[in-house]
This record gives sequence, C-alpha cells and structure tokens, in this order.
Amino acid sequence: MKADELDAEVGFREAREQWPRRRAGADRWTSRAAFWTAVRFGPALEALAVGEARERWAALWAIAVREHLAPIPGAPDVGAPPSVAAAERGLAHMRAIVGSRK
Repeated sequence: MKADELDAEVGFREAREQWPRRRAGADRWTSRAAFWTAVRFGPALEALAVGEARERWAALWAIAVREHLAPIPGAPDVGAPPSVAAAERGLAHMRAIVGSRK
C-alpha cells in the first residue's frame, strides 16, 4: 500500500469515528483532509459498509489533499502548520475588524 493510500485509510477511520460525534460537539479531528472529505462524502459515510465507501472516499481524499483546505469550524488550528495557523488567525482578526465597520 502506497503512503497516500495509507493516509486515505487513516483519514477514513478517523472520519468514521469522529463524524457521528460532530453533532454533539465532541469530535476531535487531527486532519483537515479527513474532516473536509467527510463533509463532501456526506451522510452516507455512516450508512455505507466500509467496502462500499472506500473507493468513493479515496477519490474525494485525492482531491482534498491537493487543495488548500479551510479551517475546521470549531478547531481552526487542526492540521495547519504553525505559520499557516497564525496567518489564518490574523486574517480572521482583520475580517472581524472590517466587518465591524459596516
């Protein structure tokens, strides 16, 4: 198994564990790719058998890992290098300042 396939598998297991916890606010993600792939996958993530979901997950995962992913709502620093997390916090602060002047 190649590294990207292994990462997709780890992300899939994390999503299957964390996605149901999201409703209660008890989810703890380690990867933006896992979170946003789960969002794109939708409710079928919980409903489909693992074997049925793997191919679709792998395709969505391949897209997510190539993108600049937005922060996870409620966990903005997850999966971001410190410099990116700091930049995103700065942008959020600037947006708040500009938004308050409207």
